[in-house]
Amino acid sequence: MPKKLGIDDIERDIINITTRFPFIQDTRTVLKTTHTIKIRLDITGECFIQIYQNIQKDITSYVAVLGHERIYGRDCDGGIWHRHPEKDPSGHDFSSEGVRDVSLDEFLFETQEVLLKKGIL
Repeated sequence: MPKKLGIDDIERDIINITTRFPFIQDTRTVLKTTHTIKIRLDITGECFIQIYQNIQKDITSYVAVLGHERIYGRDCDGGIWHRHPEKDPSGHDFSSEGVRDVSLDEFLFETQEVLLKKGIL
């Protein structure tokens, strides 16, 4: 059985992944406990991505925010994913595309496309 990643491992992996995306201006850990981590990826003064993971409850949340509003996101609770699509970011997409497992890399590529369409990048 593979060793389960700890919060320090997850933080290190997130930081390593984000260095490959030049549109991310800054990466800051804003919350870190034994079981949870919240990291903010600044894109512009008004736009950022928030990554949240709780390894005890098996929760992952990726959200792109503009101003104070979610513009895109993907969440996993207990191994079940859903998407908050760009056309309805407050909605929940449980289609085959919405429920597929998504890595942080994939989410960042998807978000980059959303930001390009919106003229933010």
